[in-house]
Amino acid sequence: MDQSFREPATRPAQTGAGDLKTMGEEAYAMLRADLIAGRLDPGQKLRFRQLSAHYNVGIAPLREALARLASERLVDFHGQRGFAVASVSLEELEELCSLRIDLSCKALRASISRGDEDWEAEILVALHRLERSPRPASDDAEGFDEWERRHDRFHESLVAACKSRWLLHFCRTLSDQFQRYRRLIVLRMSESDQDWSRIREQHRTIAEATLARNTELAVELLTRHFEGSVRQVTELYQRSAALDALAVSASRVDRSRARGE
Repeated sequence: MDQSFREPATRPAQTGAGDLKTMGEEAYAMLRADLIAGRLDPGQKLRFRQLSAHYNVGIAPLREALARLASERLVDFHGQRGFAVASVSLEELEELCSLRIDLSCKALRASISRGDEDWEAEILVALHRLERSPRPASDDAEGFDEWERRHDRFHESLVAACKSRWLLHFCRTLSDQFQRYRRLIVLRMSESDQDWSRIREQHRTIAEATLARNTELAVELLTRHFEGSVRQVTELYQRSAALDALAVSASRVDRSRARGE
């Protein structure tokens, strides 16, 4: 098994051998969850034999699942070379953020205009559950996934009253794509009391402005929240690239010294 396959939060349930549709749905759900959670590395080849052993599912359901994930741009298909985990880039991140701001703010405006008491109650419940969630840790995949679920529920609650099925669908799609990048910074934030308090305060102030029906403030705060995440991810990527370049340079120096140059 490739070392870059990391343990999923759950395993697919056992199903009847002939129920290919159910098995395909299970394979799709497990693969999708692991892709979004970053348990499979960008650009990693997705070999059927390895996937079959890892997820305990047959080749046919896997082929169906990968085709669906390719249509969602979570997986790339390269003809004769097969499937691979979709790549990531800062350019794509900027585009995702821009689209997410546009659509989420549009949905938030509509929700503030149309939301009722049930919508308000769901925001309060989602915020409470998010604030009660323990900090995610690098060695606790289940806790990490639980925080992400509560975080998603909070953001979905803000826009749930917009009354547009398509708008909500696109907001969820962009959120899933963005999560592949966001998980890089959640652990970093959870290790800092200051950063963790700041992100909690951002969620609370967004909720308060939304419930107060202060549309312009709510939209501004949500925009800042998304843009802040992009800045942090960009900083991490740039720092990682600088460290990689430094390591390569040091390796070249060591080789030169070994040769007596």
